[in-house]
Amino acid sequence: MCDSIQSPLRSQLWLGMSLLSPLYFGLISLHYTLSYPYIVQDDARQHVVWLQRFLDPTLFSNDLIANYFHTVAPSGYQFVYWVLAQLGIEPIVFAKFLPIGLGLIATSYFFHLSLLVLPIPFAAWLSTVLFNQQLWLNDDLISATPRAFVYPIFAAFLYYLLRDSFIPCLVTILLQGLFFPQFVLLELAVLTVRLFEWQDRSLRLTKTRASYLIWGGGLVVAGSVLLSFALRLSDVGPVITAAQMRSMPEYNVGGRNQYFGVTLFQWIFDSSSGLELPLFPSIVWLGFALPFLRRSSFVMRYPSHFKILWQVLIASLGMFSLASLLLLKLHFPSRYTYHTWRFLLPIATSIVLTVLLTSGWRWWRRHRIRRSQFNLREIVLIGIAALLIMAVTVVPAIPPLFFKFQGWHRGHVPDLYAYLSQQPKDTLIASLAPEADNLPAFAQRSVFVGREFALPHHPIYYQQIQQRLTDMLRLQYSSNLSELQQIITTHGIDFVLIEAQSFSPAYLWQDWLIHSSVRDLVQTIITELEQGRIPALIQTIDHCSVLSTQDLTLLNADCLQHDDRSWIDRRSIG
Repeated sequence: MCDSIQSPLRSQLWLGMSLLSPLYFGLISLHYTLSYPYIVQDDARQHVVWLQRFLDPTLFSNDLIANYFHTVAPSGYQFVYWVLAQLGIEPIVFAKFLPIGLGLIATSYFFHLSLLVLPIPFAAWLSTVLFNQQLWLNDDLISATPRAFVYPIFAAFLYYLLRDSFIPCLVTILLQGLFFPQFVLLELAVLTVRLFEWQDRSLRLTKTRASYLIWGGGLVVAGSVLLSFALRLSDVGPVITAAQMRSMPEYNVGGRNQYFGVTLFQWIFDSSSGLELPLFPSIVWLGFALPFLRRSSFVMRYPSHFKILWQVLIASLGMFSLASLLLLKLHFPSRYTYHTWRFLLPIATSIVLTVLLTSGWRWWRRHRIRRSQFNLREIVLIGIAALLIMAVTVVPAIPPLFFKFQGWHRGHVPDLYAYLSQQPKDTLIASLAPEADNLPAFAQRSVFVGREFALPHHPIYYQQIQQRLTDMLRLQYSSNLSELQQIITTHGIDFVLIEAQSFSPAYLWQDWLIHSSVRDLVQTIITELEQGRIPALIQTIDHCSVLSTQDLTLLNADCLQHDDRSWIDRRSIG
């Protein structure tokens, strides 16, 4: 179980076994996505769909939302999809295959990193199993968005850092800056922490020359790549200030991007203002026991690099604190802890489990040598150990379970997508329905506004979204037909999509509506609906509907403009 790293063949065998995890999770996930004609990952709706413009530049032309996400997307990320698009591969299709490749690279580096931390191939394999559970039971790697690249690049960074490989380490910093720039700050923090050592109960500067060389080189590379990214972001204007955030419902309790007023549980496990520890699989919490076991006789027999775990942890918490103070200049604080937990805890937990399993194996062998029977207490302990192994390896690998964590959205109205995809490519659809978030992915057509795209982080962009949201509310709920028609003309809207419940007061209690900066208007409309006021749009449904399903109705904007009941054929489905 505990072969030394000096057994190359056995290490390679354990590496091969490690790569089975990303292959299993990746291929099962790929099969799932290819089994449905309309399926898209949650965050891919923001970051991947607009990349279709690389294949067809006429798509999403003059699209506010697409232009925004184009601007904030890192250049390396764009380049990868651009290259594949030149080969005729659709970005949305490529995004379904990419996680497997990234997972294999991340796992390979992570295995070798774990061997450097503790040179026991079994422990390294176990760490990759836990690592892949963290990757595939979350929506980061599977999204094929910029943050999916964090894992292979950061694993490579830590590996080359422990080996004092100067050039490869700088290359990983450069790559991180090209794919996920904010994480470069964490890598710089790690390099800075490594300049200090704890000796004789005091903090001193290290005497290791390589640490200073990598730190200096990293500073130059990071500064260059971050400056380039900052210049790109200048196109969307300054980031929101802390004072603005506190005054906006979007960042407060119940808001679309709640940051303030979170509970302790949310702060620990599920908040952009908190630590975001992994909640499941919970086995990785055993990693917190490592400080109590690292001095055990078993662990002390092997040369190790435990310091890197502490250095990454200190750097993460330091950047977390700094980001909290400089809100939102360094992005959300959780960005600097969320990903690092997925590295630190699998390694720490694998070491703890290796110590426990080795102790258990020795106890078993002694028992066999004595040829004594197991008593009831021992049988119970063996049963608990067996259940623990099952919980660690089998339960997280159940496909329906890990699919739920990956954030997939399946399309359930294929006739709607087919109809809209046949319309001109500059078609604009206005809707408050959640289905609107899926239309760019499934119909390749622009939407006027949508919850998924209402991100308030950059005021210049969000002010335009707020204005659109205000106009959308007026369009859908105004009792004045002329006002409705004026909004359609102003924005060039081609279709309006409504739901069966659209005119119920309860419909407006969606978080991005009632907890938004236009909530006064939303509350006014709720009151008017409760008082029986009838929106003008209701009166046009029967003669302006071009497609209807059980829950959705698509209205032609030209019909709404002319209010002519005879010119259009109504198409009813299901």
